[in-house]
Amino acid sequence: MRSKLGLRLLGLLVLFLAFLWLWNAAKRWLTEHGLREISARLKARVVSVTPSPTVVVQRLQALNQLETAQFVSQHIVEAKSESTWLPSFLAGERLLLVAQVEVIAGLDMKRVSPSDIEVKGDEVVVTLPPPKILSVRIDEAKTRVFARERGWLVFNPNIDLEREARLQALTEARQAALRSELLPFAQQKAEENLRTFLQALGFKRVEIRWRTQDEMAKRGEGDDG
Repeated sequence: MRSKLGLRLLGLLVLFLAFLWLWNAAKRWLTEHGLREISARLKARVVSVTPSPTVVVQRLQALNQLETAQFVSQHIVEAKSESTWLPSFLAGERLLLVAQVEVIAGLDMKRVSPSDIEVKGDEVVVTLPPPKILSVRIDEAKTRVFARERGWLVFNPNIDLEREARLQALTEARQAALRSELLPFAQQKAEENLRTFLQALGFKRVEIRWRTQDEMAKRGEGDDG
């Protein structure tokens, strides 16, 4: 009986000692692991890179002419030529041109210089030229001579008559676009697009300013919108 009791006590003692060893080993492992994790977190660094003003200028100038708005209009233009001495039904010529014209507005990004860019960490302030009309072009697929009349004595049509009608259509379309909300809309869309563009470069705060007429005059830039 005594031997069995002794064996049980010995077994319990061995189990207790094994439990103490495992407990101490677990504490050491948790302590070392925790210290490593804390050390790793202390050593961790967040690296952020933002472009310099020169890089920003290069990226913006690479956009060249940033088209942000379109204005489409149709025009019926009359062009005619008349003789000084003879009546129109004898020596006159007349045509009607139906022209569809597309006017494109946006920004000339080549006019952006390093002085227009201010970079402070992840913040950037960009001063831009005002939007202007970049192009005025006739949609050939939707333009045609609607009617043409020649006097009895006109055997060779005036080849410049249609060209003059086209030029008049371009002039009218440009004037109509300037009277519309084309340029304010182009400015709004340009600001939205460039804000997204600059944020993609790594800037968290983007401020866009626009040159005033006085600033344009000082730089020798005319209002060619």
